[in-house]
Amino acid sequence: MAQFVFSLVLIVIAIGAVGYSRAKAKRAEEGKPSRAAKWTGVGASLVAALGFVLLGTSFLYTQDEGEAKALRSFTGELVGSKVEPGIGIKAPWVETVTFDTRNNVAKFSDSDSGTTGNSIPFNDKAGTRGSMDVTVTYAVRPDMVEAIYKEYRTQDMFRTRLINQDIAAMVRTVPSRYTTVEVLSKREEVSANILEALEKRWEKWGVTGIQVALQDIRYPEQIMQRFENLTAEQTRAEEAKAATVTAEQEAKKKLVEAEGEAKANAARSKALTPEVLQQQYIEALKIAAEKGQLIITDGKTTPMINVDGAKK
Repeated sequence: MAQFVFSLVLIVIAIGAVGYSRAKAKRAEEGKPSRAAKWTGVGASLVAALGFVLLGTSFLYTQDEGEAKALRSFTGELVGSKVEPGIGIKAPWVETVTFDTRNNVAKFSDSDSGTTGNSIPFNDKAGTRGSMDVTVTYAVRPDMVEAIYKEYRTQDMFRTRLINQDIAAMVRTVPSRYTTVEVLSKREEVSANILEALEKRWEKWGVTGIQVALQDIRYPEQIMQRFENLTAEQTRAEEAKAATVTAEQEAKKKLVEAEGEAKANAARSKALTPEVLQQQYIEALKIAAEKGQLIITDGKTTPMINVDGAKK
C-alpha cells in the first residue's frame, strides 16, 4: 500500500514538473526552452519512470519455498492466501503477510544464546521443583495460514500466544505425573508424553512434524547427587544379577552335557550284549590274523588260527 501511494505521488510530481517546464519554455525568447527548463523536463521524466516502475511492481509479489502468504486489504480484512512459490498478482492496496511453514524452532534454555525463552520450571509428583531445557521443532500446514491469520494476524503473534505458551504449559504439566527419580530416568517417556499433548493441542491449527527434545533436566544439587548414587547402586545390582544369570546358564549347560553323556553311555552299554561282544571279539581276531600277528588266548575261549594269514 505504501509503495502504491508513493508511486502515485512520484507520478503526480513528474506531471507537475513537466507542465512547469513547458510553461516556462513558452515564455522563453523565440520559443526556445531555457537550460533550466530542459533539466526540469529530464528530471520529471526520470521521476515519472520511477513512479511507473513502482506502480507496476506494487501489483506483484514473490513467494519462496517454505512460505505461505496471507493477503489483506488496507482495512486489515483477509482477501485470500497463496501457498505455492513463485510470482503472484494482487491489487496494489493489498498487503502480504508472510508465514514460514517449515523449520520453526522454539528453544527454551538459560545457557544457550538465541533462545526463545528461559528454561521452564516444573514441579514433579512429589512436589520437588526442577527446570528443563527443551527444544521443539514444528511446521505449519500452508492451507491453515488463513485461519491462523484470522486469529493471530502475524506469525510472531502465533508463536507468542499459542506455540510458546503451550510448550511451557505442557512442560509444567507432564512431569507432575512422575516422581523425581522417574523424571530423571524416564526422559524419553516424559518427552513422548509432552509431544503427544502438543500434537493434540495444535492439531486444529495444522501444526505438524512436531519433535520434542529434552536437553537438560535440573534439580537442586543434593537431589542430583542422590540420584547419581542410586543410579550407581542400580548399575552394580544389575551387573551382579547379570553375572548370576551367566553362572546359572553355564551350570545348566554343563548339567545338560553331563546328562547327555550319561544317556549316551547307558545306550552304548545296553547295546553291548554278549552276542555283540563275541562278534566284535571274533572280528578283532580275524583282523589280527590277516596282518600276520600272533594270537594268544587265555584258554577260556576257543582259539582261532588263521594259517593263510600267518603265512602272509
